[in-house]
Amino acid sequence: MKKSLLVLVCCTFLSSAAWAETLEVAKTTAVPEVDGVEEAAWATAPELTVSVSQVPPKIIATNKAKQTGKYAKNWSKEKPNATNEVKLKALYTDDMIFIRAKWADSSQDDQHKPFKWEGSKEDGEYLAGKEREDRLAMQFPISGDFNSNMLAELNSVVDMWQWKAARTNAAGVIHDKHHVRSNAPLTGKFSTHYSADGKEVYVARKSDGGKSPYKSNKIDPFEYQGDTVVQYTPYVPDVADAADVKAKGAWKDGFWTVEIARKLDTGNHESDTVFDPAKKTQTAIAVFDSAGDHFHAVSNEIDVVFK
Repeated sequence: MKKSLLVLVCCTFLSSAAWAETLEVAKTTAVPEVDGVEEAAWATAPELTVSVSQVPPKIIATNKAKQTGKYAKNWSKEKPNATNEVKLKALYTDDMIFIRAKWADSSQDDQHKPFKWEGSKEDGEYLAGKEREDRLAMQFPISGDFNSNMLAELNSVVDMWQWKAARTNAAGVIHDKHHVRSNAPLTGKFSTHYSADGKEVYVARKSDGGKSPYKSNKIDPFEYQGDTVVQYTPYVPDVADAADVKAKGAWKDGFWTVEIARKLDTGNHESDTVFDPAKKTQTAIAVFDSAGDHFHAVSNEIDVVFK
């Protein structure tokens, strides 16, 4: 059955039921370059057009009514996302998988909360800007019952890939995470959300290798360094598990094209999905158009089949 999904600030997917579409992964000997520019190697891969849509009103209403703390104000905002479809292709070799995602976006949003100087050069200060980056998120099953609805009343672990136009793109890697979902409170750091029926769902969002591929830019907020200064600096982490998904996106003529590459089996089985060409797996995607929280376009659950 089909599942629409939602990704929160941390990319938590939500869904409702329906029949899954199928992404065929074609075998290739021609390896595409991961640069955001589609080359001839992709010609052999079938293209799947995936419909994406807004978050179900019941999910929004339930969390708006029940959330407290830092998440409460996020659910009270409204910002429709105009994206309605994403075109996917996938290839694999003996040891690698490649994915290409392409979608329409009228603007290239590659800044994320940049520091903006307010006031005179002598007496002003830096404040975080309102700009939000474009993003693509994909999730894959690791253990438990895979369901694109991360707020369903199930227990599972998923591999979460997050391409971010400002925070990760320049480094050429994905923000690789794994999310743990539970019906009971978790140990360590986790957040509490609510299913459509109002039941508590606990989610822990862990960066693989304990590192994200960007660092906070530490500046003196009262020392003028230009009208705009980046708040996050992309870099490639020195921990293999944090940098094993390569990705690069390019915006041209009103479209984002993002190319992704990863080993079929990284060896990190607790945090990374193992892609076995002899077995079907699944995925789900979400697109953020200069938005955070639940203001994004989300897909149904998608079967992934190697051919």
